Amino acid sequence: MQVESNPLSARVTRVVEQSTGKSVVSAVTLAGGIADAKHVVLSDGTQVVVKLPKDSSDDLAIEGATMDYLKRRTELPVPEVYYSGTDALVHEYIAADGTLSVDCEPEAAEHLAKLHAVTSDFYGFDFDTLRGGVRQPNAKSVKWVPFFTQNRLLYMARLAYESGNLPSEMRARIDKFAENTEKYLDEPPRPALLHGDISATTILCREGRVRSFVDPAIFFGDPEFEFAFVGEQPSLSKIFYDKYREHHVFRSGFFEYRQSIYSLYPLLLNVKVRGDGFLPRIDAVLKRFGF
Repeated sequence: MQVESNPLSARVTRVVEQSTGKSVVSAVTLAGGIADAKHVVLSDGTQVVVKLPKDSSDDLAIEGATMDYLKRRTELPVPEVYYSGTDALVHEYIAADGTLSVDCEPEAAEHLAKLHAVTSDFYGFDFDTLRGGVRQPNAKSVKWVPFFTQNRLLYMARLAYESGNLPSEMRARIDKFAENTEKYLDEPPRPALLHGDISATTILCREGRVRSFVDPAIFFGDPEFEFAFVGEQPSLSKIFYDKYREHHVFRSGFFEYRQSIYSLYPLLLNVKVRGDGFLPRIDAVLKRFGF
């Protein structure tokens, strides 16, 4: 972290002070992340995070709305939001000694199981949300497989192609595979509220306890889709899955093939954002299913 003498503009300082009712004492820049983030200390010792957009594509109002929804509608621990808009996001600072560890896995699994018990009569959400800073469409649907095919698989393949990182030949293979998703995917018993971006880095822990879930990309979907992301994380062990299974049963075929299909979405997102280093893994999934 880097200490700065004047890290916030006068306008943003007013936003922080008006939304919290306290004056700004100091601020430091937090490394990493999609947005420009500051760790701010207020006059009463309260600590907050202030996120500022790095460019015009950042939509901090959406991030604030998703965190606020989880705070008001669920028991998932997330930071308190003090202000959210296109110009800034001000939320509670969560002190943590690291991201997800084995000690935290059972509690994290319990939290996710409770979240997935929140249901709806549709797949999607009331508004589009963000995954890794990229907008994901949430047009409501009564069927999961068409929702996944159109709003996750084909949508992200198009964005990856338009970024210049996904070759046209591979996009054509994805388009062909998308015509056959109903052969490999089934309809879940019900829609479940998903965090949408579960990984070892989006679960903050301290002294063996879960302190907060961050960077939500919420929508109602197949609860197994949540684990397309978890499956990418080597730090998540059998302990995590066993605890989750105490509350929800994985349907037959998930670990055998559906998890691979669902992983195409985060892999394509990484191709769009980070480059073509993820193409071999996409190629392997497509070849596995004969495409």
